[in-house]
This record gives sequence, C-alpha cells and structure tokens, in this order.
Amino acid sequence: MFVDVGARGEFVDGVPRVVSVNGREVGVIGWGAEVFALRNVCPHQYAPVCQGHAMPLLVADADGEMATDETTLVVVCPWHGWEFDARTGRVICGDAAYRVKTYSTRVQDGRVLVDVGGPAAAGATPSAAVARRRRP
Repeated sequence: MFVDVGARGEFVDGVPRVVSVNGREVGVIGWGAEVFALRNVCPHQYAPVCQGHAMPLLVADADGEMATDETTLVVVCPWHGWEFDARTGRVICGDAAYRVKTYSTRVQDGRVLVDVGGPAAAGATPSAAVARRRRP
C-alpha cells in the first residue's frame, strides 16, 4: 500500500530525507521529475545510508574524460563511501550482491507516496532515530 510521506516540495532535489514508514526508516530523494525511496540501511555494514549524500553518477569516456550522468542519481554511504544507484539500489562498483532495498514511489496531487508493502499507515513521520546514530 502506498503511504503519504509529505508534499513534493518538502523533498529537496538531491538531498536524502529520512522518514519512518510502517516502522521502517526510508530515505526519500527528489531528483527532477522523479522521487526515489530507499531503505535507510547500507548492505555493507548496516550504516544509515541515507545520511550520506546524493549526486549524479560520475562517468568516464575511453580517453579518461570525466563527466556526470544527470539521469542517474547515486546515494553515497556516509561510513565507507559505497555508492548505490537510487533507482535500482544496485551498488555502483564492487560486489553486485550488495543492494539497497528500494520502494516504488509516485507523486499524486503534489504529495509523495511510497509503497513499503503491508497495511497502509496513517502517514509518515520524520525519523528521530536517524539523528541519534553515530558512526562507529
């Protein structure tokens, strides 16, 4: 079931915002016309991945010239710098077995809705637990 997590305007493009949905910490990130939602757990060592930053994917051509792929948003874990595709949850480099859980989203009447499965909740709340976590 889709749960209303807030107005689209509350989600600044490229800035992860963590909310609690049905007892799960979910990072919601706007990116142009899209909105992504990821479980706030890095599969590497269980860090709060959405406390990291988001950026466009860095790419290089055959000559080594660097550029950004503005169509692909990457979430960077704050603990060890692991990078994940916000759309698919797949790790950018490294062991392909590592993947962040992603959730379907939609924007309806200016509201962001996230499908975390299970029964619908009354809504989402900002996650206070995220602010209390510290890097080991």
